[in-house]
Formats: sequence, structure tokens, C-alpha cells
Amino acid sequence: MRNNPDPRTDSHSPSEALVRLGMMVLHSLIAVLAGFQTLLGGIGRMLKYTVQQAVRFFVMIWQNIRFAFEEYNRPMQERLREMRHARKEGGIPLVFEWLRFFGGFIFGENGILRTGFNYVLPVMSVLFLVGLISYGTGLDYALSVTVNGEELGIIADESDFAAAQEEVRKRVSLAGEEVNVSFNPVYTLKIVTENDQYVSPRSIADRLLASSHTDLENAYGVYVDGEFIGAVIDKDAVANRMSAELAEYAVHLDNNVTNVYYTKEITYSEGIYLASSLSEPSELLKKLTASEKQEQTYTVREADSPQLVAAMYHMTLEELQELNPKMSETLKPGTELNVTTSVRYIPIAYTRNMTVTSYINYGSVRVETSALNLGVEAVIAKGELGERTSEVQVEYIDGVEESRTVLSTVITKEPVPEQIGIGTYSPAPASTGTIVRGSGKFGWPVGGGYISDHFGGARRHKGLDIAAPMGTEIYAAEGGTVYRAGWNSGGYGNYVIIDHPDGYRTLYGHCSSVVAYEGQIVEKGQLIAYVGSTGDSTGPHCHFEVRINNICQNPEDYLRVNAD
Repeated sequence: MRNNPDPRTDSHSPSEALVRLGMMVLHSLIAVLAGFQTLLGGIGRMLKYTVQQAVRFFVMIWQNIRFAFEEYNRPMQERLREMRHARKEGGIPLVFEWLRFFGGFIFGENGILRTGFNYVLPVMSVLFLVGLISYGTGLDYALSVTVNGEELGIIADESDFAAAQEEVRKRVSLAGEEVNVSFNPVYTLKIVTENDQYVSPRSIADRLLASSHTDLENAYGVYVDGEFIGAVIDKDAVANRMSAELAEYAVHLDNNVTNVYYTKEITYSEGIYLASSLSEPSELLKKLTASEKQEQTYTVREADSPQLVAAMYHMTLEELQELNPKMSETLKPGTELNVTTSVRYIPIAYTRNMTVTSYINYGSVRVETSALNLGVEAVIAKGELGERTSEVQVEYIDGVEESRTVLSTVITKEPVPEQIGIGTYSPAPASTGTIVRGSGKFGWPVGGGYISDHFGGARRHKGLDIAAPMGTEIYAAEGGTVYRAGWNSGGYGNYVIIDHPDGYRTLYGHCSSVVAYEGQIVEKGQLIAYVGSTGDSTGPHCHFEVRINNICQNPEDYLRVNAD
């Protein structure tokens, strides 16, 4: 027998794990408090240092003022004594001393003018520096771009020149010859004035191409989603024809179409282009309106038919059948079909508003009912699909549905759930006065009736006779497999024998008709026959036997009805 380990010494015990966890939490709290204390100490030292420096500053200012006053006061007192002496003498000496006094007071070493200059000059210098910085920060700056010594203009930043480089590469991409264009810019910072104007990347591209010494023309570049496909002199001839194509396409559509447009953006940019890139409008239009056939797959949806799918992809039914030799007249949802579609270089898209009716699946509810025997489940009321009407906006590209958006939905019919009945009826004698106190292993086999003859007796009766009106239901007393079902020439008439899993067999004789069939698996309480008077019988009843190892037992030992 294994001894339980001592939790005080087991390294993996829950108690030690809790102690370790507690110590970790305590150490973490101590570390946080220590850090907080250090932070407060640092803040205190910083405040102390700041206060000390402020006190030193004010003390220094006060000492400087006192020193200046003392330095200024000593010569002032000396001059005042000389003034008093000259006043006694009077005349010219007095005038001379007065002039000397005021000259020293204003222009002397410690006079007002020199002292003020010493204090005001630093302040004025600081104010001048602040004003200069403010003036400088209020100016607008830009980059002046120079290539091969030629100034191309000013730009906001270097990305404008990079965009111009990309534009040049696009314009020369269709050239059959190498075009020498220099891309070595020199940038200079420049203050922008009211007369200066920024140049666009397109203008820089024009100037760069102009320096390539190649045959150039003023024309319109045609771009599809930013990709350069050629240049034309007459832009309107191309633009008008593309607009007319959209209008002609829309004529063949129904009134529910709300918008017709190209899925790619076509733009026209005026500038300098290589003469070799120029095309006639008709040639460029062929490229813009080109299309090709491509194969793809389509997943069949509800209510699809071969005719509908063929029309959707502008195919004939024969063409669709040729691509799908095994296709039948009825299409199964989820099946993939091979189709062909015309893919344009610039696809045309449109949106259509549609009203679509769809079905809502019903659920199921389970209800108890005495109309079914105990343990039997069956559908007692069929469900009904609901219906809803939706306003849908469908987007098509080259006539093929690409996506759909539901704008609004209204339920026009609520679904009705299917009702599944759960049987609660247990067969029982017609009268509560019929009392049987057996084990209850088997259930009462007749939907009513009474015991008209018991097991054994003088005539060695092999079973229990349950009398009931003709046609009364007979049920399986226990679940099992039907061993025999049909006519018995030995006196039972129409009968049923059921094999039960634990070696028992039950027999039901003299039936008017049999519902069960041999080999059928039945549940307890399931209908198997109807009461009759076939075979050796003098009236309508069910002869009920219980056998084990082919020996008949008293059925009343296995039945329990109306007993406490």
C-alpha cells in the first residue's frame, strides 16, 4: 500500500505552491514600494536643488545691486563734499563743480549711461535673437530642383521629384528605342516668396523629357488605372467614344439598371510625350475596348436551369452542353458548371435593383401527446415554409453577377414549425378493477380489455387471454425483434412472436390482422397487430404468452397494472 507523501516535504504539494505564490506577491509589493520611495526621493532632491539654486540666484542679484550701489555711493559722497566746499568759495569754482558733478553722474564710470548700457545691452541682444528666430520660423521654405545646371522649379519635398521620375518612366515605356533622361537632381533650400510658384510632377516630367533630345510632341497621355497605354493628339475623339460605348451598352439593359460605369479609371494627362508613343484615336480605342473569351466555373444555385445559366453568360444552350457533357435538364444546387465569359480589357459594370422572394426554413417543436404510445415519436403536424421579399441591388461585371447587397427585407409569411409528437399513452386494462401485481417487466399488451382466462388451470392454459372489442390495438409488451408474424396453422391464427434481448419471447395470438413483419425491430408500446378471433378462438381476444427457453411462464408474474 502506497503511503501518502508528507505535504510539508513534498516539493510539488499545493501548500508549498501557495506559499511560493504568496512570497512572490510580497516581494513584488516590496519592490514597487521601494521604487515609489526612490521616485519620491528623487523628486524631493530635485525640488531641494531647484530651491537652492533660486536662493543663490536672488542672493547674487541682491549682492550685485548692493555692490553697485556702494560703488556708486562713494564717489557720489566725495563729489557732494567738493560741492559744499565750492559753494563756500562761490563764483566760477562753484559752476565748475556743478558741471563736473552732473558729468560724472551721467557719463562717469558708474554713471547712469554706462550702468544702463551694461544692463540694457544683454536684454536687447536677447530680444533681437528672439525676434530673429520668430521671423525665421514664420517663413515658408521649399526645395529648388536643379538637373544638369538647369533649375526646374521649386517643390514641396523630394517625393514630388520621385513622382516626376515615375511619370517619365511611364511615358518612355512604350518607346522602341532607349531614351536618355538624366535623373540626378540637386536640391537647394529656398525661401518662398509671393512671386514663387510650385511646379507639379507633371511639369517636371515635361522639362526632363525636353532635355532628352528626342522627338517630342504636345499631346494627351491616356492612362488606365495609372498605367500609361499611349498618347493621342485628339483626346476628345477617345473620351467621347468611350462615353458613347457606355450609353450604347445601357440601351440594351432594362429600366431597373441604376448605373453603368467602367470598373477601371481612364484619365487623360496633357504634357510632352515621345513622338513614337503617339497613336491614332482608332488604334487606341481598339486597345481600350478589346476583349477575350475565358473559361471559368459557375456554382449552381436554387431554381437555376441550363437555359438560365446559358443566358447569364451570353452562351447558347448547345455551347453550355458542349462544355458540360454530363449536364442534365435538372441542375442540382452546388454543382459546378464550366462556362465561358467575355472578359474586356476595361470591364463594364452596372447595378440592377431587383425584388427577390425567398423561403424561410421552418423549425420543429416536440410536444407530448396521448395520441401516441409511450416512447413513440412521430410527426403529428407538418411544417410550412415561410416567405420573405427582399429588395436587392445586384452588381454585374460584363453581364455576370459579381455581388449583391440586400437593401431591405419584409417577411410576408411566417414559417410554421413542424410538430413532433412524443407518446405518453401507456396501454392499460379498460377497468381499474383489473389488478395485477407482477414485476412489471412487460407492459400491458392491449389498448384496454380485461382478463377473460388466466394462465394454467384445468385445461393447462399456456397464456393469458385478454378480451377486447374486435380491432382493438395490440402493442409490443417490450422492445425486441419480430421472430414470427403472420398465420399460424397450429391454432393461434394470425400471431406475432417477439424475441427480446434477454432471452424472453412474447406471443400475441388470434389477431384479426398483423402490422409487424419478421425481422422488424420494435419498441415497447409499438403497434404490432389488432385484436381478432382467428384460429382456435370463440370470441375476440388477445392470447398473450411469455416464454423463456421456449417454456411458457405465467404472464401475470411479469405484468403490473393498477397496483400500488
